[in-house]
Amino acid sequence: MAAPTHSVGIETAPALNQIDVKGHDDFIEDVELNEKDASVEKVEDSEAAPYLDHNIIIAEAQNKKLKRMIDRRILPLLCLAYFAQAMDKGATSPISIMGWLEDVHASGQDYALTSTVLWIGLVAGNPVASQLIRRFPVAKVLAVSMLVWTGLAFALVFSLSVPPILANRAFLGFFEASFNPCLVTIMVQWYLSSEQALISAVWHSFTSLSTCLQSVMGFGFYYIQDHNNTGGLRSWQYLLLTAACISAIATVTVFFFLPDSPTRARWADEELKTKFVERVRSNNQGIKQKVWKSDQAWETAKDPQVYALFALTFCQTLVIGGIGKFSALLINRAFGFDVATSQLLKIPVSVVGVISYFLMAYLQQRFEQTFLTMIGFTLLNMVGTIVIVCVPPSQSTRVGLMIAFLLLQFFGACNTATSVVLSRNIAGQTKKSIAYATTFMAWGAGNAVSPQLFWSTWAPRYIPSLYIHLGLYATYILLALATRTMLIRRNAAKKAAQEARNIVDVQANLHAFQDLTDIQNPDYKYSI
Repeated sequence: MAAPTHSVGIETAPALNQIDVKGHDDFIEDVELNEKDASVEKVEDSEAAPYLDHNIIIAEAQNKKLKRMIDRRILPLLCLAYFAQAMDKGATSPISIMGWLEDVHASGQDYALTSTVLWIGLVAGNPVASQLIRRFPVAKVLAVSMLVWTGLAFALVFSLSVPPILANRAFLGFFEASFNPCLVTIMVQWYLSSEQALISAVWHSFTSLSTCLQSVMGFGFYYIQDHNNTGGLRSWQYLLLTAACISAIATVTVFFFLPDSPTRARWADEELKTKFVERVRSNNQGIKQKVWKSDQAWETAKDPQVYALFALTFCQTLVIGGIGKFSALLINRAFGFDVATSQLLKIPVSVVGVISYFLMAYLQQRFEQTFLTMIGFTLLNMVGTIVIVCVPPSQSTRVGLMIAFLLLQFFGACNTATSVVLSRNIAGQTKKSIAYATTFMAWGAGNAVSPQLFWSTWAPRYIPSLYIHLGLYATYILLALATRTMLIRRNAAKKAAQEARNIVDVQANLHAFQDLTDIQNPDYKYSI
């Protein structure tokens, strides 16, 4: 069934009658407009349609006021949700050196499998999650997913053998599949493209903050005496129970306070909702469109940018997934620090992670060169990896090895950059739902495979694993350069087509709520 089309009258300059003159680049699938279309905005975005007013001019001071309002009411909820899932997902790292592996009788690759099955579950859940997000209120999809994984987090506390732990982690991954697509979708609904780098860095940084809190908790709970003979909880169970309680609080908060879109914010009046919608017009991505469009699906299948984002994400997570999972074991058993010190040393690891996120965002906004910044951060990781491979651990070298390990945290910030590229460069609701699913499937697949690059026979230094990482860094750099070149050419083609039509920029972003893809929309500009 075709989507209903709404029309909003727009006063236009006569020069816009020239819009229907086609450009000559075959790559640009432009939108044909006749004379009537030049004065009417076609709207297929069902969520935004009642709140459009192209004549609204939002002054700079008012725009800053609106952003502060969004930062105060939306951003903390995104951060809280991200923090909760990071606590649940990453809890097996600190407890790996707290006696958990011995208590559940794990051996061989069992520890690596606890991560692998989680990410396999996430890969399986991503196509389902992306279509649920397209069809249903996004905040409710997020809250229901959080409710289920909170229950699983409580169940993990009392799982004392490997098979139920693996099953728990697989289901946890399946229901966490909605998480990143939900947050990226919400970010695009509320924030301008120019703001998304910093906003993405803010909520991604809560992964590092969760690691920091887990380290403090691990240090504290490590000294709790086990009371196995009296039925008391073990030290690692206290940590898991605390993480589950945090998740429960976050779930209730998100369910009641996070709106599904700017047009459904209970705290905003009708005028304010219109301003929120018009504020993001320049994103050319709309708010929400539930109708499936087969032409957009076919375009997604043909678009090399989608495959490039998949490859970049998969390559990156093959590295960071393993580093995150085995960080405690590397610090403790490869570098030679004791258990308590190893838990505390993850605090500076977390701090460097936070710094890298915000440094990435600053450089993106300052120089508008996302891919070159990603390459620079990758080079830092290569330097750190080479040091760890070449320098043997000893009492005199372990501090230097720890500094080298801190350099490995910079590659994690490339994840935020990829999220920003995805949110900025893909448009069309059906196309976005597929591209988000494939990109986050790559994220899950890379994280699923990454622990398997760390064979128990290579412990404690895992030198062969680090050699593999060096090859992945080189591959990542080549992929980033190729993707950047492709997007530069696309921007040049669109600009040439616009110049050929002699467009006067009177009504910019006229197609913002027409549910066009990035390729179809003649106003679209790719972030590089």
